[in-house]
Amino acid sequence: MSYPENCQYLYLSDSQAVKSSTSVAGFVTWNNIPTLSQSTRECYITAVRINVVFTGETGQSHNDIIVKSSIPTVNYSSTDNSEPLLAVLHSTDSYLFDLNIDNPVHLLSNDNIKSFKLTLLQTDESATGTPTACNVLLKFTYVDQEKQTDRYLSELPKRIK
Repeated sequence: MSYPENCQYLYLSDSQAVKSSTSVAGFVTWNNIPTLSQSTRECYITAVRINVVFTGETGQSHNDIIVKSSIPTVNYSSTDNSEPLLAVLHSTDSYLFDLNIDNPVHLLSNDNIKSFKLTLLQTDESATGTPTACNVLLKFTYVDQEKQTDRYLSELPKRIK
């Protein structure tokens, strides 16, 4: 089995999360996130695992929910200029939502994250209720700056011509 060499994982536990909702969306926030590296490093951030649980009357009316994040990104745009889409979660019972496929969303950002906020929306962009529980596993895949610089320098003479 091969292991990725240039990545780190960050688990955001439900026990440290602050959960709330408004008429616009459900929110989950983690504050005081541990420092991942000594300096800010460019990386792709991917949600490897997300579990969101709703109980009682807060079950959702759709089988999918949209998860947006407060991560500043370089490679994301949307027509409504909203927060970046982190994942779409699926449920078979409208109470337990999780990733049912490998997440194809890789947000280019950096690992200097002090707090992390998720915005939870139903697929028609209506508000979800306040989740009972939410756990997230993020993967930070670091960009090889040396390789990027070498590639840029090798292409530079072609651009000058």
